[in-house]
Amino acid sequence: MDLNWKHQHRRMDENLKQKLDALEGSYASPRQTLNIIRTAIILSLAYAFGVTPCSYPDLDKWDAMIGRVIKSKHNLWRSTLTAIIREVVYSFGLGAPSIYVEYHRRSAVVLVTSPEDPSERHQSVTMHLLTHQVAQLKALATTFLSTREGTSLPKKRQLNLHMRARQLACIHASKLHLALKGNSMFLDNLKLRSHLRPQASPPPNTSHQSYQTAYEPRHNWLP
Repeated sequence: MDLNWKHQHRRMDENLKQKLDALEGSYASPRQTLNIIRTAIILSLAYAFGVTPCSYPDLDKWDAMIGRVIKSKHNLWRSTLTAIIREVVYSFGLGAPSIYVEYHRRSAVVLVTSPEDPSERHQSVTMHLLTHQVAQLKALATTFLSTREGTSLPKKRQLNLHMRARQLACIHASKLHLALKGNSMFLDNLKLRSHLRPQASPPPNTSHQSYQTAYEPRHNWLP
C-alpha cells in the first residue's frame, strides 16, 4: 500500500454522483429526499471516513452536490444560501445533513474508542502512534515557524500519512479535546491544526503568539 487515496476518492465521487442523480430523478418527496440522504447516501461514504483522508475541498464539493439535489427537490433557486438548508428545522431551516460534519464525527469516534478497546495491544499501539505522530508534526510546524521559508502545505499533506494525528486534528477542529480517565490529553497541541493550515506565504512575525490561543476548548470529550 502506497497510501495514495486518489482511487478511493474517485470511487467516492462516482458513487455519490450516481446515487444523487438517481435520487433527483426519482419521485421521492422533499422529506423523503432528506431522509434518504441522511440514512443511506451519506452513510455510503462515511464508512471509510475513519481511515480515508479527505481534504476540505473534497468535503465541500460533496456537500455542494448534496445541496444541489436538496434545493432541486424543494424547488429552491440554485443560488439559495446553503446556510438556509443546513439550519435546523426549529430555526426555520431544512435540517439538511452535512458530509463535513459526518467526516469529523467519524474521525473523532474512531480515535475516542481506540484507547478504550478491550485489547491492551490495540490501546498501546494507538497511544504510541498518536504520541509519535503528534510530536513529529509539531516538530515540523515549529521548524516552519522558525525558518519562515516556503509554505505549510507540504506539512499539511503529512496528515495523509498520520492517521491518528489527523483524527486528533478533526477533534480539535470541532473545539473539543480528548480526556482519558478525567485527564486531558494533548491539550497543549490544540494549535496543531493552525500550524498545518496551508498558507500562500509564511505567517507574519506575530503569528506565533496568535496560535497559542487560537483554539481553546469549550467542552470536555470524555471517552
